Amino acid sequence: MLAEGTGILRRLREGAVEADRTLAVLRQALPPDMATRVWGAVLKDGTLTVLVRSAAWGTRVRYLAPEFADKVAAGLGASIDRVKVKVRAGRG
Repeated sequence: MLAEGTGILRRLREGAVEADRTLAVLRQALPPDMATRVWGAVLKDGTLTVLVRSAAWGTRVRYLAPEFADKVAAGLGASIDRVKVKVRAGRG
């Protein structure tokens, strides 16, 4: 049903696929130890929102944002005007 859904189900599926793609591109642009601490990423309206596991990792991601933002933008074929980091316990 979800694979063939229309309307909201289709938009949810497409959003999940795009979020997974954004996260994969971001992880490739980060140092390996940091990439494992990021568990979510969404690009919307020029703002890349990055979800990290702790405040300490959030600080590190914020510090490196100028270095990885252009790489992520190029990988996604989009522009990034702002990087926002949110601390969430997240998954595993």
